[in-house]
Amino acid sequence: MKRRRLRTGEIPEDIMEEILQGIGRMANGETVLVAQDGILVQVEFAEKRRVEHWDDALPQAAFSAAAWQRLAARIRCEFSRLAYGRLTVVMKQGHVAQLERTEKQRFTGLDGEGI
Repeated sequence: MKRRRLRTGEIPEDIMEEILQGIGRMANGETVLVAQDGILVQVEFAEKRRVEHWDDALPQAAFSAAAWQRLAARIRCEFSRLAYGRLTVVMKQGHVAQLERTEKQRFTGLDGEGI
């Protein structure tokens, strides 16, 4: 089933739900949202586990409903400001440690093409 074309800065509700579920299952790692022309084109999940703590119980992200809503709003806000690049949600020990926005810029070359 083909999706409709997303608007600039838009994260559809079903995709946001999947992003939040991925964050909720992750104790340590990153969730990356990739933007091209301000459009969400890719979501990546990378969970990290240290070998010396392999058998330890993993802390799961336990947020209140209001905290999940605030996190979703913050992700939407930060992503809407991104034209080209990545928004990374970093998880450490079941908590959101940081939101990291990496912006890429396009420069026009001598012949008018992007470099």
